[in-house]
Amino acid sequence: MKPQEPCCNLCGGSRFKIREKAEEPFKVLQCLDCGLVFVHPLPDPAGLAAHYDERYYRDWIGAQKEKRTEMWENRLNGLEESSPGGRLLDVGCGDGAFLRLAQKRGWTVSGTEYSSYAARYSGKILGTGVFNGELFDAAYPGASFDAVTMWHVLEHVADPLRYLKEVRRILKPSGLLLLAVPNVNDLLMKAAYALARFKRYRLFSKNDREPHLYHFSPETIKAYLEAAGLRCLRLGPDNGIVERGKKIINAAASVPYHLFGIKIFNAIEAYAVKKQDRPCS
Repeated sequence: MKPQEPCCNLCGGSRFKIREKAEEPFKVLQCLDCGLVFVHPLPDPAGLAAHYDERYYRDWIGAQKEKRTEMWENRLNGLEESSPGGRLLDVGCGDGAFLRLAQKRGWTVSGTEYSSYAARYSGKILGTGVFNGELFDAAYPGASFDAVTMWHVLEHVADPLRYLKEVRRILKPSGLLLLAVPNVNDLLMKAAYALARFKRYRLFSKNDREPHLYHFSPETIKAYLEAAGLRCLRLGPDNGIVERGKKIINAAASVPYHLFGIKIFNAIEAYAVKKQDRPCS
């Protein structure tokens, strides 16, 4: 069977360059029209789901729990600066720790999770069902959430544009989307990786602990939001790192952003709504 020709999920383009070669048949391509970086062909979703089993979450709910709780509190504080409360959906809610904190602060919470293990675990600690599967299969009513969060989820899904369009559909007119994704332009972190491990950082391997199917830049994540009918309120560094060494590197990489607007930090945090007038800074 002839392999399917690549098509850019963001702009529909068909002109690409090879950014990186991985194990056959996989390559990391970059769209020559919009700049999106992505894996082609996409791996089997069932195989990817197997990565996120009980072993994957062991450190989250064990050794890293205290540090991750601090991270979730900071993220929830950021959300509540822009959204006072109400119904919250966390897409890819993992072990449910973020939603549990929100629940304690009075939010009515819902979650989706592709990992069957994590869906069971988080549903148990939240005392409410967590949908196990793709966001769009959950079939939430339109305009039903005051806030939707996606913490490092979009890089793992097969169709980011479909996900963002579904988020737009289920957000209330005044609702807020808050997402974080890795930054493909995180130059300082990649340099530190090369120095520490004496090898170049690879964008994709089928054996990765957390395979990333899409690699976003600040420009492409803003373009995605626009294509989905959303408007970016602001975009900046995501500080969701718990390892001390990486936190120091990310803090250093954030300095050029705060001084000159240069976006080479490790990950991107973006706030978006259905309609607004101010462009993303």
